[in-house]
Formats: sequence, C-alpha cells, structure tokens
Amino acid sequence: MTDKAPKFTRDLPEARRKQLIEATARSLARHGMEGTTVRVVAAEAGVSPGLVRHHFAGMHDLIAETYRWTGKEVDRALRASLAAAEQTPEAQLRAFVDSSFSEPMLDTDLLGVWLTFWSLTRTDPEIHAIHGKVYAGYRRRLEELIRELAVERKLKVDARVASLAFTALLDGLWLEHCLDASTFTAREAAMIAHDWVDNLIAGRFLAGAKQALSA
Repeated sequence: MTDKAPKFTRDLPEARRKQLIEATARSLARHGMEGTTVRVVAAEAGVSPGLVRHHFAGMHDLIAETYRWTGKEVDRALRASLAAAEQTPEAQLRAFVDSSFSEPMLDTDLLGVWLTFWSLTRTDPEIHAIHGKVYAGYRRRLEELIRELAVERKLKVDARVASLAFTALLDGLWLEHCLDASTFTAREAAMIAHDWVDNLIAGRFLAGAKQALSA
C-alpha cells in the first residue's frame, strides 16, 4: 500500500483517480467497508467530496475500481519477482512462493483491503466478477508453470487441479500468517509451500488418492 499522497491543486484526471483509489484502499484497510464513505475518502486524499463524485459514480464504483487496482498491484509485484528469478518452471514456482511471503504481500493494510473485497464477493455481482478475473489470471500463471514443469520432469500431473491445490495452500498460509503472525513465521510458511513443490517434483501430488481410486 502507498503512503498518503500529497495534495495537488491541479493534475490530470487519471492521476486524480489514482489518488482517490489509493485513498480508498487506505480507508478500507483502516476502517473497513462500513467506515469508508465519500467524505472519509475525500479527507484521506485531501480533496473535496464533490471531486470524488466528479470522478466516480459513487462508492460502489470506487470500491470496484479499487479492487481492480489492488489486483494489478499484486500482479505487478508477483511479475517483478518472477522476472528476477531464473526462467525455469521450478525456479518460477519457487519465486512465486518467496514473493507470497515477503513484502509487499505481508503488508497488513493489504490484508484489510483483501478481506473487504472477499466479503463483498458473495453479495455483489460486479465484485464477484472482478474477483473471478483477478484469481483466474493468478491460477492460469501457476497452471502454466506446473504444466511446463510436468513436461520438463516427465511427470503425470493434472496441472489444473495442482494449480488449485497450490493456490489454496498459498492463500491459506498467507491469510493465517497475516491474521496472526505469532502462529508461524513467514519463513515457515514459505518452507511449507516449498515442500509442496518438492513433492510435486517427486511425483507425489495426489499419489495416494490415485492409488486408492485405481484399487
């Protein structure tokens, strides 16, 4: 999450919209959905409430745009980590793990914003659609990497199912750690996720279940 933006008297519409979106993210992290209003966002951004209404149709529009922006920020951080890693399937998967349990992913403000979006996903069709798009891209990248790894290591693995399992593991560890960092460290979380990659490479993903089904 970014620090509070400085006040500007004049700027381009897109820069102003970004300023308001960032202010909304900070408000959601600190005050939740109930405490995030046009007036609160305006005060956070250092502008008038009228300017918020000028750039956005209302709070719902602003919340939706903030989810899109947050998803892009997370994606940008992940892409940067992947770009810096060795360009092999295994190295890319391990970079995914390391990025998931390091800054800025462990920012407590990010947790607050993400929980708000998740809470709206079940009841708000637009937020639900944004959520689906954000996570589809996330899982698609993991599925591609797992498929490439399977080809490289000659593994028999359902890349789609494996990507679902890996996503659930990463999300669960990330959420539990962010909710209560005293439960386990980020390093321990990464160790668990790396162990999952080790088992995938060793061909042990769903091995027991497959044997039981074929018996």
